[in-house]
Amino acid sequence: MCRLFAVTGKGPIRVNNVVRDFYKGSYIHRHGWGYADFTGGKDIIKKEAEPAYDSEYLDSLLATPFYVQNAIFHIRYATVGEVEPENAHPLSATDLTGKSWHVIHNGTIFDFDGLNEFFYRQSGSTDTERLLLYIVDRIDRKIAERKGALSAADRFDVVERALKAMADGNKLNIILYDGELLYVHANSRNGSRMLGDAGKNDFLYESEEGGTRYFSTAPLDRRNWIPVRLNTVMAYRDGEKVFEGSSHEDEYFETDEDIRQMYRGFSAL
Repeated sequence: MCRLFAVTGKGPIRVNNVVRDFYKGSYIHRHGWGYADFTGGKDIIKKEAEPAYDSEYLDSLLATPFYVQNAIFHIRYATVGEVEPENAHPLSATDLTGKSWHVIHNGTIFDFDGLNEFFYRQSGSTDTERLLLYIVDRIDRKIAERKGALSAADRFDVVERALKAMADGNKLNIILYDGELLYVHANSRNGSRMLGDAGKNDFLYESEEGGTRYFSTAPLDRRNWIPVRLNTVMAYRDGEKVFEGSSHEDEYFETDEDIRQMYRGFSAL
């Protein structure tokens, strides 16, 4: 149960106000925060296992003009994995060609055997890291098959297949960035009962303004926010949609057993 925010556009745009608005959610989602800025080909990643509202680094960052072109942001409410920096998002992994992959996730993987082998290979203890390692493993298999780097279309195909394979019974509101493409997928329109009223508005929304696209778990400021297409993987390059997959039927609905499982995980933190 986390909150996601992402920006992708053709050129750097100042985001101080909307980022500050997003991080206000840390009064509920208080178990860590992070962001990754890929503007100009650089990878600046910062994350902490403390509430964003209590971060001196974040205060300093937003005290001066903050411009981004492609960037992702996250605040965490922990249900799987300890409250520690290794489990704060974004989480990152590198494929066989040296390409870095970064993920932010709002959801929980309750049951998917394909992640089991990554339990002993991950650095932290979150299901999101295992999810990322699973995707990058599938990318690596395709790289080995093709004997070289993959095209954007090939990478999209691998990511779409991986997310569809995981979607049944699992909450996968997720944003992934591979240095070129920003992938967006949401299969849940409802929050968790664990958060009561604070968790009701819990989907993924998008807003477009002047060639820049914004994605957020909940609408921010006064922009025109619309829900993203449900159960569909989409990919964007510098604000422009370049790929859209086919819709699947695995919308996630929280069950009583899911709640019990999350409470068991939360009590162990």
